[in-house]
Amino acid sequence: MTDQKQISEGQKRLEEHVRKTLYENNVEQAATLNGMMKSEDGGCSFEDLSLTFRFPVQDWQANRVGTLHGGMICSAFDLTIAALARFCARENFAPTVSLDVKYIRPVKCGDTLVVTAHATAAGRRITQLTGEAYSGQTGKLVATAASVYMNVDTNKEKAQKNE
Repeated sequence: MTDQKQISEGQKRLEEHVRKTLYENNVEQAATLNGMMKSEDGGCSFEDLSLTFRFPVQDWQANRVGTLHGGMICSAFDLTIAALARFCARENFAPTVSLDVKYIRPVKCGDTLVVTAHATAAGRRITQLTGEAYSGQTGKLVATAASVYMNVDTNKEKAQKNE
């Protein structure tokens, strides 16, 4: 198979994964934090192993000074980065091992938080990823993140339960 064909097929798989993830988050989990975040597709690249989700900044997410609560920024990172970690893990479960967020500037309600995740190392057991969050209105960097996710072999876990 040619490199271009592999990239094309990988891109289609990633796009389908994004559609499925957004449906799960926004429809199947509508009453949870995942659904309440109202994540939207911001694009993805199989070749770069990256994806972007957009989050409307809603009034209920505000902190005491009226800007986006840091916990909501962290949640947006976790939703976005975890989606890419699950793609890298294939059929496996990918729980968060660590997520380190650095806050740079506030985001106002009514803005859109644009979060991009990048897989920096996708191994058999561990995936390391980074993320950047920008203001949709100003384009300025809001926060950065570094994270580690574990690839848990769900077939192995199921087999152990049945023993």
